Amino acid sequence: MLPVLFVQISAAVALVGTVTGFAAGIAQRRRALGEVHVVARKDPVRGTTILWVGGTLVATFWPLGFFLLPQFAYHWPAFPDFPASWVVQIIGVAFGVTGGVLFSRAARALGTQMTPEIRIQQGHQLIEVGPYRRIRHPVYTAILFVAFGQSLLFLSLPAALLALLLAALAVYRADLEERLLSSPDAFGATYDAYAARTGRFLPRLRSKP
Repeated sequence: MLPVLFVQISAAVALVGTVTGFAAGIAQRRRALGEVHVVARKDPVRGTTILWVGGTLVATFWPLGFFLLPQFAYHWPAFPDFPASWVVQIIGVAFGVTGGVLFSRAARALGTQMTPEIRIQQGHQLIEVGPYRRIRHPVYTAILFVAFGQSLLFLSLPAALLALLLAALAVYRADLEERLLSSPDAFGATYDAYAARTGRFLPRLRSKP
């Protein structure tokens, strides 16, 4: 396993990047003027939004437990050490840092439309700047990168199970969002064309015909 100090520094970098993204999203929302009028919405199954938001916060702030109780968080519960485990941990660092940076960029691009609710609000725009040029759900991608990155960095089974739960919720929520955005209440065929040239969570290698 990697030394505790190195893991602490790596976790801090990823944590700062993700928290910066959260702060950017909150700052953009506070700049919104007037009341938000919801035009259409898709309500997920009851309780799944709480699971998504709560799981995201736990995954994001998982390193705090490591900073407070490094020996406990690093050695239990965890996978048994194995040869070249440090390589897996380095990959986890890359995932975490990438997720933090991506979350920050996506939050700035989404601006006042960033919300845990699946809805269309008055004046809603189809965002195609920043990471949205190639990915339809970069916020979800960023959260999953952070969650899986934490599980690899800390070699943590609970973190891995949380990441899998978030992955399932991300697929479910993305499907609801895309059905709403491609409906007549939103962008219709314009969104279909956008979806054909972008990937859901990762960039598409080629556009759909």
